[in-house]
Amino acid sequence: MDYPQLFEPEEYPAAQQPSHDESQDADAQDLVEAAAAHTERGLVTAPDGHPARPISMHSLEKAHIASRYAQMVGTGMKNVFRGRLAWVELYAGPGILRLRESGTFVDGSPVASLKVRDRFNTYVFVDLDPKCTGAMRARIGHEPGVHILDGNANDANVHDEIAQLVPRDTLLVLYADPAELNFSFTTIEYFTKRYAHLDLLLNFPAPGLVRALRAGHAQKAGDVLNSDDPLGLIGPLSGRPGLSIRDYFQRQLAAIGYEHFESEPIRLHRKRTPIYDLMIASHDPKAKFFFDEALRIGREGQYRMQLF
Repeated sequence: MDYPQLFEPEEYPAAQQPSHDESQDADAQDLVEAAAAHTERGLVTAPDGHPARPISMHSLEKAHIASRYAQMVGTGMKNVFRGRLAWVELYAGPGILRLRESGTFVDGSPVASLKVRDRFNTYVFVDLDPKCTGAMRARIGHEPGVHILDGNANDANVHDEIAQLVPRDTLLVLYADPAELNFSFTTIEYFTKRYAHLDLLLNFPAPGLVRALRAGHAQKAGDVLNSDDPLGLIGPLSGRPGLSIRDYFQRQLAAIGYEHFESEPIRLHRKRTPIYDLMIASHDPKAKFFFDEALRIGREGQYRMQLF
């Protein structure tokens, strides 16, 4: 059984035909392929009878890094914050993933974050699709400290509900992994104003932002980037678009107090250009350490080689 698509396929129509110079550029072609591969649409039925989200291998890598980061923070900060740790996931999905390449079902980040050795004392999972939140409730049940919310990740009422569930003296990891360009910078500002100890774990889709801007979706891109003129970031004087946009976004985060950044490019198999970056931003340098440690061990338990 297949469920209807979560997003409209034409929400971001293809950009205009590139110029002759761009068409000769391998990076420009990668951007097109990356944008097409990034969006994980539709739901299928898992062996337990509840919905699962189909993903490709690159998304499995991202999910592994996120769960490793949860493990590092849970163990590394449990004594510092005496259990006042919260994992908040704004685009949580159904909790189970189906790998397209093999057909196997694996834990999504909500389920994986609950299986870390030193658990957080508060978990909040948010999703707009009631099929996803229904599946999570069926799988997770009524575990203590776990809250599943239906709603838009950028909605003020959802933000206020999270703030009521998570005390202000908590170390909060806010994980945002949207499938489209629908994560507003104002959401980051809301939680930044309320939590002195906040780690942002973000899917930052620089190629998707470039594609959206070229296709005329400046408002959506501007909401993500906190920019009134996002088109200026990909003009002829901006250098490579992805790098310019990444730099601009980090400057916006730095302006509201974030000092420590690290990111891992998530690529299609055998492609040079990232589909997106998995980015950490924090007030605390320990976040970079935990993120680097999360990257050291791959999905199969092997130590990863650093490529330069």
